[in-house]
Amino acid sequence: MCGPKMQPPKRALGWPVLVASVILLSGCSDKSASIPTSASDNRAALSTGDSGAALRMARTTRSAGDLNTAVLIYRNIVATGVATDGIKIELGDTLVEAGSPDDAIDIYSQVGAKSSARLDSLLGLTRAYVDLGDPTKALEYADEAKLAAPQDPRVLVDRGVALDSLKRHGEAQECYRSVLSIAPRHVSARNNLALSLALTGQFDEAVAMITPLVRSSSATPQVRENMAVIYGLMGDADHAAAVSRMDLDDGTTKKNLAFLAAVRETKP
Repeated sequence: MCGPKMQPPKRALGWPVLVASVILLSGCSDKSASIPTSASDNRAALSTGDSGAALRMARTTRSAGDLNTAVLIYRNIVATGVATDGIKIELGDTLVEAGSPDDAIDIYSQVGAKSSARLDSLLGLTRAYVDLGDPTKALEYADEAKLAAPQDPRVLVDRGVALDSLKRHGEAQECYRSVLSIAPRHVSARNNLALSLALTGQFDEAVAMITPLVRSSSATPQVRENMAVIYGLMGDADHAAAVSRMDLDDGTTKKNLAFLAAVRETKP
């Protein structure tokens, strides 16, 4: 069990090289220590029929990073029978974030074809199947989403991720560039395009694409580690290690660099 720490620990990461969330975070987190709620608060809110209060708790805990507690609260709301399709989507998205795509698929599948939340359920199914390692199925849902909303940036990015996972990088890059033609600063599109370019050996453009994201004051660990992935694929171990150590311990950094070296050796 993780004990209280003065500072958040550096986290261990696994590197599936290109998925919707390229970096999978694990390890202890001190975020939940500041959450102004508890399981008893949640039960009390539901027992009085105040699903609104419980929903606020779920969103607060999810935002703070306590995904397990958020899932529990969302499930309790759904169990009352008063949950809208929108709340079910929030539960599904939280399950995907928590690393439970199988459970998320069950929730997304409860959203009917005529629901106003249908597009969100299709996007959720796309991400969940990518996480499960079934990009073919993911692309089926992404294509259905594209028919419903052909210019939606979320649809294009998620479809690009599915295509990249199928090694159809050229088509994936077209999806990302379509988003950037409308919204040049779209973070997810730039991030995934940079990784896709790196996978096809276009390293200069990849670095140019992701560098502004890393330098931003709002840069996340995921963006920084994606840049480390790009440097690693380039064979620039020094820069990859320097960026990676901003968020990871030395042991994890070395393992990740070894993994990327192996990837480079298998690429033509």
